[in-house]
Amino acid sequence: MKSQSTWQGRNGVAIGALLSLACVAAQAVTVVVPGKSNPNLAGRASDYTCCSGDSVALHAPILVTGLPLLAGQSLTFAVSGRVSHTGSATPGDNPDGDLYVGAPSNYGVGITAPTGVNRINALVGVFLSDAAPAAANTPAPLSFASGLGFLSLSPLIGQQFFIGNGLTGDTNTGDHGGQVQTFAVPSGATRLYLGTSDGFGWYNNSGAFTVGVAAVPEPATFALVLAGALTLLGRRRQSLH
Repeated sequence: MKSQSTWQGRNGVAIGALLSLACVAAQAVTVVVPGKSNPNLAGRASDYTCCSGDSVALHAPILVTGLPLLAGQSLTFAVSGRVSHTGSATPGDNPDGDLYVGAPSNYGVGITAPTGVNRINALVGVFLSDAAPAAANTPAPLSFASGLGFLSLSPLIGQQFFIGNGLTGDTNTGDHGGQVQTFAVPSGATRLYLGTSDGFGWYNNSGAFTVGVAAVPEPATFALVLAGALTLLGRRRQSLH
């Protein structure tokens, strides 16, 4: 008969391995997004220019790597930092951005800017497939006219979407709290780019955001891990008798 201590040790190792599988599902990466990161340059050729002085070589948005994109999976964003569209050494209240007259202009053919945001210096994102952005497959822009306190968002490929601080609270109104917002990965997405909101000329922006991007494990993943752990626990106990 196996001793109780031996059973507990082996059982702990096995269950630990199963929990490690759950941790793999909850992957996370951290990237730095300079204020000069123009989302309209996402997925463009190296010689592409737009927006009154911006080029892919110098002002491209940041491609998030090391985080597999699975259709329907949700992502969360933990954001800190500040940027300025004027190049100021003391940027304003970010990363939810500053109130701005009019929505940011959309210069990128095939990438639609959000409407109703009226924010500048905020963190934004855009999902792309392997295909280069093109006018032929441009979806309608997302509208945020109802506000930025949404709990979840499901952008399409090519739709710029507002991220801000990744929380329902709006730092622009002094609310630095709120619930964590989730963003669903669209079907066919293979790339995620992060940039900042501006009207034109990202080239003279300053500051940067530090962004933690995490994949939220599906409830089914935890259910499978828990079922596996309980099954293993039962088998280990039976082996003691």
